[in-house]
Amino acid sequence: MVTFRREVLKVAERIRVAIIGCGGISRSHARGYLQSPDLFEVVACCDERRELAEERAQQLGAKFVTTDYREVITRDDVDAVDICLPHYLHAEVAIAAAEAGKHVLVEKPIANTLEEADAMIEAAKKSGVVLMVAHNERYMPVYRKAKDLVEQGFLGRIFLARADHNQFVRIDNRHWLWRKETAGGGVLIGSGIHRVDILRWLVGEIVRVWHRQVIVPERFSDEVEAASVTVFEFANGAIGELTCNWSAYGATSAPWYELLWLCGTEGSLHNVGGLFVASEKLPESSGKYVQIPLPDEDSFVNEIRHFGECVLEGKTPLTSGEEGRKSLAVVLSAYKAAEAGTGVNVPI
Repeated sequence: MVTFRREVLKVAERIRVAIIGCGGISRSHARGYLQSPDLFEVVACCDERRELAEERAQQLGAKFVTTDYREVITRDDVDAVDICLPHYLHAEVAIAAAEAGKHVLVEKPIANTLEEADAMIEAAKKSGVVLMVAHNERYMPVYRKAKDLVEQGFLGRIFLARADHNQFVRIDNRHWLWRKETAGGGVLIGSGIHRVDILRWLVGEIVRVWHRQVIVPERFSDEVEAASVTVFEFANGAIGELTCNWSAYGATSAPWYELLWLCGTEGSLHNVGGLFVASEKLPESSGKYVQIPLPDEDSFVNEIRHFGECVLEGKTPLTSGEEGRKSLAVVLSAYKAAEAGTGVNVPI
């Protein structure tokens, strides 16, 4: 497992980064760069809406602003790019950047198809650059601690897992997330893939899926799913379930935004209101859930810092291109299962 270190690295030069795509999620990435000035210098910002690029450049001190990503990846003063674009543009820009010798951090999902993901991975390998997918949930303190508890055997053998994602998404019907061609799907690929990635990380590889989904045009798109339920079979024999909803009215007042519940032969854990574990290996538990203290950390700050450390030290990212591809393969297999009306094996 790739570890990630909290100490500050002593480096002669900072990584010069260009942010490509300066809307929505780039605001979260910006926090990472602002809190790691020892590792990064943001030198360029790019967005088709120039005002967004200028806004992010002003926030991060970047001197170069453009609406054309090609002007970014040809610059000698850019070492790495952070791609925060719509899903359908990930592969095109990431491949071009890798071929230009730039390290790549790309938002999830890695791409809309496995063929695109494979091309991105190959381009990065050929150029010898880092390709990391921004599955930020692996960098959340709650899931990092859950990973530690699982690896230390507090749950024993996990045989059942449950996760969900709940939001009430309200966007203009011209938004790219409404269209299958640009988004690749709906809530499962757009948000549920985070939960798929966490389940893979904590429980093991997913080998077979069953999936049902519903389109809710009154609340969301008439092309892609607003809600879905997916059942998993893991390689280790465990089973799991994932419920995703982008039309969860009142979601902001619900008991949780994203639930995780793991059940094993010697204990279980959940994350409702914190991280709680009940385990036969934990004396203070005595058959009851005990809250586990967590550090107050920002997953995006941790994620961005990890990217920098991987670039400087030549490490494989915890959320590498290959890991991103595996999570995408599960999601795409789920979509196939919905079409087939039966279980589908996940390709290796």
